[in-house]
Amino acid sequence: MTDYGIVVLDIGKTNKKLFVYDSDLVCLNPGEKGVVFGQVEVDGILSDDMASVYEWMIEGLRKAARDYEDIRCVSITTHGATIALLSNGAGTVFDGDGGLVFPIVSYEQEITPADDEAFYRRVGAGPDELQRRTGTARFGWLINHAKQISWLQEHYPKRFEKVTDILMFPQYLAFLLTGAKAAEPTYLGCHGYLLDISGDKYSSVADSLGVTDKLPPPPFRKSWEAVGTITPEIARKTGLPLSTVVTTGVHDSNAALVPYFAEGLRDFVVQDSGTWVVTMSPRAEARFDADELGREVFFNRSIYGGPVKTTIFRGGAEFDFYRHKVLPAWPHPETVDLDVLGDVLTARQAFALPTVERGSGLFPGSVARLEGLDTIFRDAAYAWCVVDLSLAVQGYQAIRMAAGDAVERIFIEGHIGRGNPLYRGVIAALFPGAEVLFGNAGGAAYGAAILGGAAVEAKRPEELVGRCRLEAEQVRGFDLDAELLGRYVDAFMERVKART
Repeated sequence: MTDYGIVVLDIGKTNKKLFVYDSDLVCLNPGEKGVVFGQVEVDGILSDDMASVYEWMIEGLRKAARDYEDIRCVSITTHGATIALLSNGAGTVFDGDGGLVFPIVSYEQEITPADDEAFYRRVGAGPDELQRRTGTARFGWLINHAKQISWLQEHYPKRFEKVTDILMFPQYLAFLLTGAKAAEPTYLGCHGYLLDISGDKYSSVADSLGVTDKLPPPPFRKSWEAVGTITPEIARKTGLPLSTVVTTGVHDSNAALVPYFAEGLRDFVVQDSGTWVVTMSPRAEARFDADELGREVFFNRSIYGGPVKTTIFRGGAEFDFYRHKVLPAWPHPETVDLDVLGDVLTARQAFALPTVERGSGLFPGSVARLEGLDTIFRDAAYAWCVVDLSLAVQGYQAIRMAAGDAVERIFIEGHIGRGNPLYRGVIAALFPGAEVLFGNAGGAAYGAAILGGAAVEAKRPEELVGRCRLEAEQVRGFDLDAELLGRYVDAFMERVKART
C-alpha cells in the first residue's frame, strides 16, 4: 500500500481538532490546538453551534487538501449524547440548517424534574428497569438520547412531526460529507436508551417514543467501514478528490479503545480521566449486579458491537474542587511521601468522602464531607494525601465494578494519572495480580486514524497491528502493608454507606 493521508475530525464538546495521519498512523500535525465554539440559543433551545462547526470542518479539509498529499479518507469521532433530527428530502449542503428540523441540541440543555419524571412515565418503566433493559444509566440534562427525543416531542409536537430521520452526531457529519445515512454500535450504545441490551436491535424505549422507523435500520455498520465517498459539492469546496472515503464515525470514548483492540488485547480495562474518570472494560455479556442499578454504571458498545462495561465518576471535578476551593494555598505535591501515606492508613481517622456533585457517579447517595478535619489540615502533605487517597479508592471501586477483581491489565491514562503518582501507586497496590500501566494510547483521534486506515485498505483494525503503538510504562505498587491498605478501603466504604 502506497503512502496516503487520513484526516481525523476529532470533535469534542469543547475542543474541535483536525489531525492528519499518514498511512503508518503517524500524526503529521501533533501540535494542533483546535478551536472552541460557544453554545448558542436557537428558538429557545441551548444548542451546539453547528454552522460554525461546519464552516470549520470545510475550511480544515480545504487546508488539509492543500498542505498534504494524497488524502484518501476522512475519519470522524465526536463527543457523545448528541443527535440530529432531519426532515425527508433534506440535502447535504449545510446552508443554514443542514436539513435539520431542530438545531443540534446541547446535552447541557436544562430540563425540569417534572420533565425527567414524565419521560419515565411515558415509556412505562423506571430508571433501574431501563438500565437493566438497555444498559443505560440515568443521567441529568439531556445526556440520554431518548430523553432528548421525548422532551422535544412534548415541548415542540408540531415541529417534531416533520422529523423523518434521526442520526447520531458522527453519522450526521458523515451524511453532510457523503449523503449516506447509517448507524453503528458505539454511538447507538452510548447511554442513549435507544439500543436494546442485546446490542443488535432498537429498544422498547425507541418503540414507545415511535421513532424506531426514523432510525437507520439494522444491521448496523462497522465503525471502520467507509459509509461512502464525498459528494461533488464537498469535493468542490475542499479540493479533496471525489474518491475520498468517509468512515461511518465513532463515539470518542470508544474510539480511545481502538488501539488496544488493534493490539489484539481483549481482557483489559482502561481508566481515562479529565473532568470525569471513565473506566471501560470489554465484557463477554451485558449484565448488572443488583447493587449497580441506580449508579452511573452502564454498557457502551465496542467497535465490534460487544458490551463494554463502563463506570464514571467526576474525579477530575472533585480534584479541582479541592484544589481551588479547599486547598488553594497548598500546591499539589509532585512526589509521594510514603511516611505520610503510612500515617493516614494507620490512623484511619481522615477521609475525603464523595460525592461533591451529589447524585452522580458510583455513590450517588453519598454526602460529600471531610472527616478528621484537625488531622487533615495539619499540613499540605497530609491534606493532599487524604484527597488523593480518596480519589484512588473511588478509582479502585470503579475498576472493580467495570472489570472485577481478576483483571489482567489496567491502563491508566489522562489528567489524574499523569499528575498524581499516589493515585497510580495505590491502584497498583490494590491490584497486585494485575499488570498496571500508565501512558497514552493516543486517545480518540488515534483510534479514529486506525479506523480510517482500515477503511482505506478494506481491512479490520487488528490487521494494522504492525503500525499501532501503545506507549505505556509499568506502574509499581507502593510497598505497603496490604492488610493496612485494605482496612482503610473498608473503613472508607463503611462511611460512604453510612451516609447514603
